[in-house]
Amino acid sequence: MRVKIKLENLTKVFGDLVAVDGLNLEILDGEFVCFLGPSGCGKTTTLNMLTGLEEPTEGRILIDGKVVNYLPARKRDIGLIFQDYAIFENMNVYENMAFSLRVKKRPQAEVDRIVKEVAEKLYLADILHQDTRMLTPGDLQRVAIARTVIMNPSVFLLDEPLDNLDAQMRITMRGELKRFQKDLGKTMVYVTHDQEEAMSMADRIVVMNRGRLEQFDTPTNIYHHPANKFVAGFIGRLPMNFFYGWLKEEAGKIIFTEKGDSFEYDLTRYRRLIERDLMRDLCLGIRPEHISVAPPNEPDSFEVVVKSVEVLGMENVVGFCLIGDPQGFFRLTTSSELVPRVDEKINISFQPEKVHLIHPKSEKVLI
Repeated sequence: MRVKIKLENLTKVFGDLVAVDGLNLEILDGEFVCFLGPSGCGKTTTLNMLTGLEEPTEGRILIDGKVVNYLPARKRDIGLIFQDYAIFENMNVYENMAFSLRVKKRPQAEVDRIVKEVAEKLYLADILHQDTRMLTPGDLQRVAIARTVIMNPSVFLLDEPLDNLDAQMRITMRGELKRFQKDLGKTMVYVTHDQEEAMSMADRIVVMNRGRLEQFDTPTNIYHHPANKFVAGFIGRLPMNFFYGWLKEEAGKIIFTEKGDSFEYDLTRYRRLIERDLMRDLCLGIRPEHISVAPPNEPDSFEVVVKSVEVLGMENVVGFCLIGDPQGFFRLTTSSELVPRVDEKINISFQPEKVHLIHPKSEKVLI
């Protein structure tokens, strides 16, 4: 597939703040890409540079191979959809959707045809003549999307467009927006702080932190193969657990010993990796959903103390501390039927293929 958007060393500086720091990436034609990261990571600033609302301090923005750094937004062939619907309240749904076509003085028959086609795709056909002041937030967002679609841009840029919707409507609109994007076959760049939105919608995700690109990959790879400790800890419905300790060789085995001597874990299977990186200290990471309650004396299992239990219906989230570190706090998930008691001691084990080894200095995920 051909490259639709290319960012070359894109940088934006505000005084002493480097908001975006040397961003390089390529977005393919027809791809749905989400920019994801915590507040202040640079994702919205990047979008603003794409739209032409901000001028880069350094670097280039190319759309369809053409440098657009100094082009105004109206000449970049982009459609903008924001959290604020920006609907004309004195117009009904039809008039809002038809506005850009009438500005271009399109024939009325063409206006009717295009509005009808887009309205049917976005489930607006039954409310075309309704007062926009009477619409639900979900319908208002559909009208905002429809109005942009009718302009037929080659790229859609969306800045947290679902933030004003309630939880159930957000889920509905995520599915609709993803379906609609595939139907259109257009490139969409979507900015969000909500990783569930990014994971469920994106073909690829740009994970940013402090203005820098941490990882650009598919949702599956970012979840299962994070590039570094930041991505490993940021991605996931629950934060990844990190255990710190050191390595020792014992009876021909490579053993990880937790810093408080709370448990040991056999890492012999990764001997070549460990020896290659000359590691002595190590961070071991594992997600809560990859920790299981285990029978006593199961190999590579150990005892912990339950500190909290959240009953969530299909599963329970169990907070626990290590025997040697009562102030620490970690999480695992259990089935809905297994509900341990607070202060109870339980035995746990890790799914071996889900354990991540993280270099303590570089914070790179080695495996």
